[in-house]
Amino acid sequence: RLYGHEGESFKLSYYNEYKSYLSMYELSAVLSGHSADVRAVCMDTKGHVITSSRDNTAIVWEKSKSTDTTPAGERWIAIARLKGHTSFVNAVAALPPTDEFPDGLLATGGMDSKILIFCIGIEEAVADLMGHTDGVTCLSAGMFGTLLSGSADKTVRVWLDLKSSAVLKGHQAPVWDVAIYPGEGLYLSASGDKTIRLWDNGEERRVYRGHTDAVRGLVVLPDNTFLSCSNDCSVKQWDITGTCLHTLTLSSSFLYSLSIRENGVGFVSTGENGNVFVMDGTGTTEQVIQIPAVSVWCSASLPDGDIIVGSSDGLARIFSQDSLSFAPMADRELMTEQVAAQKHSKQVVGDLQLDKLQGPEGLHRTGSEGQTLMINNGGTVELYKFSSGSWQKVGVVQDAYDKDKHELDGQRFDHVIDVDVEDGKPPLKLGVNKGDDPWVVAQNFIGKHSLPQAYLSDIANYIIQNTGQTDKQPMSLSAEYADPFTGGGRYIPDEAVTSDCNPEPTLGKGVSRYYPQHNVSQEKVPEATKLIMKFEEFNEMINANTNLSESELDHVYKITEKVRDKTEKPSIDDTAVIQKMLLWDKNYIFPVIDLVRSINNSFEDHFTFSEKLKIVQDNASLSHPEPCSRVALRFMVDITCQHTQQCLDQYHTIITPLLECLKYDNKKFIATSVTRLLHNMACLPSDIARTRLILSHINQLLEYLLKELPQEKDRKWISFQCLVAIGNIITRYPELISEVNKVCVQRLTTAELEKTKTTARDILYHIS
Repeated sequence: RLYGHEGESFKLSYYNEYKSYLSMYELSAVLSGHSADVRAVCMDTKGHVITSSRDNTAIVWEKSKSTDTTPAGERWIAIARLKGHTSFVNAVAALPPTDEFPDGLLATGGMDSKILIFCIGIEEAVADLMGHTDGVTCLSAGMFGTLLSGSADKTVRVWLDLKSSAVLKGHQAPVWDVAIYPGEGLYLSASGDKTIRLWDNGEERRVYRGHTDAVRGLVVLPDNTFLSCSNDCSVKQWDITGTCLHTLTLSSSFLYSLSIRENGVGFVSTGENGNVFVMDGTGTTEQVIQIPAVSVWCSASLPDGDIIVGSSDGLARIFSQDSLSFAPMADRELMTEQVAAQKHSKQVVGDLQLDKLQGPEGLHRTGSEGQTLMINNGGTVELYKFSSGSWQKVGVVQDAYDKDKHELDGQRFDHVIDVDVEDGKPPLKLGVNKGDDPWVVAQNFIGKHSLPQAYLSDIANYIIQNTGQTDKQPMSLSAEYADPFTGGGRYIPDEAVTSDCNPEPTLGKGVSRYYPQHNVSQEKVPEATKLIMKFEEFNEMINANTNLSESELDHVYKITEKVRDKTEKPSIDDTAVIQKMLLWDKNYIFPVIDLVRSINNSFEDHFTFSEKLKIVQDNASLSHPEPCSRVALRFMVDITCQHTQQCLDQYHTIITPLLECLKYDNKKFIATSVTRLLHNMACLPSDIARTRLILSHINQLLEYLLKELPQEKDRKWISFQCLVAIGNIITRYPELISEVNKVCVQRLTTAELEKTKTTARDILYHIS
């Protein structure tokens, strides 16, 4: 029984057999040796701690002989730095000892798609395991020489005695974690597609669904259930049959890792905002450890009950309950002050006092149409607007106290730019500082948002253009300029172009470096993962007559796999599901059109020309939401690449309603697809009458671009493509030279983009 005064606090502890008391976790040691984020930690059977980092290395640490006065930073010493990766080292695992390797082995996995194998104490790899086609994101070691690896290439690989044994395919997004069921011969994998999959003897045995965002961490419990954590801020406990036993919401931020506490009772989870959650065996929060870093990426439990975590500040920290292992008070107080300073920096945004704002619960109240509301969501001020009966997030309120800096996710940047990666969704925010390597920033952004690795060049070049580096010259492919993610040379083009099939300009007929061109270009194929996530979201919103059952959703998953692998055409049943989805409301149909586009890209003859054209004409209309028309226009661009003569024969019927779409407010994306369409038509051989009509439409489009998109950065690529189309036409039919809109072409002779300027001058010279 305890007695005290109101407001008085107690610190309760109990003593172990060594007469030291066990209390709340306190800082014990700081492992400082990396120059970038610590992404993974583990311990081998000899008591070494191994950390891996975005600085392209892993470090082996050995515990030093220390006293209670030894500074936290000197309690563990680095005995080896493991080198060989050419990019981030995302994962590390310790393989148990064998007769051949009595000290065991270490495995590291990197963004360079390699798995390197090291002997303890040797800094150079003794073997490398090749097979993944994208970055290795996670590793898990088991008995009998078993090693699992997960990758951004969406696969899991099983290695036995350092040899590839199986490739497990099924996920629709990067694999973020893998785990081995001890003694069961079963494997688990977690993915950005929001699912967990159970594998048995190389075959998918079960899919666990329930998380609403990317699943980031897995751990198997002693009772043969397992835990998963997710970007949806929750931890779920599952049994092997697929039943979700419990769901815990630990925070309002992403959760990245899970580890079992050494006693087998309770677990540790880490995440965003510097949080380390220590949970007991009943799922109750025993302690929340705060560290002075934005992201706590990883955790592990040590044999003595201590906890080690790695974070975005490049440090690994060890926490202990044993008072004899605590760091000196000065070190612990310093960390407390650093945490307090970090929290204080988030308490004010401009003139707003965060503690005066409502939390997310304020969104449960009904507002009036057009009303705005600021919400304090874990230190971030979010602006909402009440529209059509619900609160819609408008964006994040930026801190105004420094006009030269911008706030994003609790950090300040010289630039915060919008990156549009998904139709129908607000752009994602990307922060970058002067001097940052745009390729490193782009790779971090891809990892944070689980984006396809193929976006790397586009995002890096977009950063270059939007941070005052637009005059940066293309880099040569020499070793002097090494891509930090592939190790090879990199090329930075002089503009950020969307993904197309444009060839390098040719000198053809001595007219221009850039025209004539005869190759049509297609639109970028949508990511299957994005489509599936959108289907699942929209399927819950549409009416009961057209929404999909579980079995029909399974058909959709299978369709995306067939399209991805290009191994098998969709079946009759698959097509029936697609036809049902094409009846979805116009507000929700755009991902369905993108699915049809994907099928068409892999199997051109699955739909007839008439069926494809009808889908476009039914959905590219000002009466439909802009994302719907935008995707339909992209589909039309693809159709022109496959049905050239039919498109020319029906040109007037096709183009007239599509030009109407230029009246949407979101002009840039619509104009991009209309330009591709006209460019493709101008690449195709046609009679002079139809070519004259195409030229008149290109003239109109150029006038429209110069008027409606006055900022050149919004029309760089579009203007160039229009000029190439004109060049194609006047090369084929010189008699049409007099019909070129010379005024618009003349204006483009002063364009910022060198090839736009050159092409405009070539056309004027050609005309004269």
